[in-house]
Amino acid sequence: MIKKIFFFIVFYLLTFSPVISATFNWTLVPETRNASSQVFYDKKTVFSSGKYLYFWQLANHLEDLDDDIYSTITHNMVNCDTDELRVIVYSDFKSPMGRGKPDLEMIVPEKIRDSFIWRYFDRNNTIQGTVLDKICK
Repeated sequence: MIKKIFFFIVFYLLTFSPVISATFNWTLVPETRNASSQVFYDKKTVFSSGKYLYFWQLANHLEDLDDDIYSTITHNMVNCDTDELRVIVYSDFKSPMGRGKPDLEMIVPEKIRDSFIWRYFDRNNTIQGTVLDKICK
């Protein structure tokens, strides 16, 4: 049953709400700003289902990454009890702040099943852990 709800949510988000940066209200996680990147999340899209939280995140790269990717937008699933996250939807952009058309879009469990795994992030020692700390409060 949870799988059906999960895939319905992902289907709905991709079908009726295309990943366009302007449709989000990004909030900077100040502790994540460094010389090479900034991380934002959209407070209004944080919601829970069972023991998991879901949210949209923007990583804005102030320096060029591989293949001219300057920003990524992801929809994430979080287990706050274990500080683990997995990416559900991934989009990258060749412009800052998720502007323009996505260069690559995918539903991770459909395209790269092996990448749809839980990843642990230490809240005190990683940028993503700092984001989790904000989301899980």
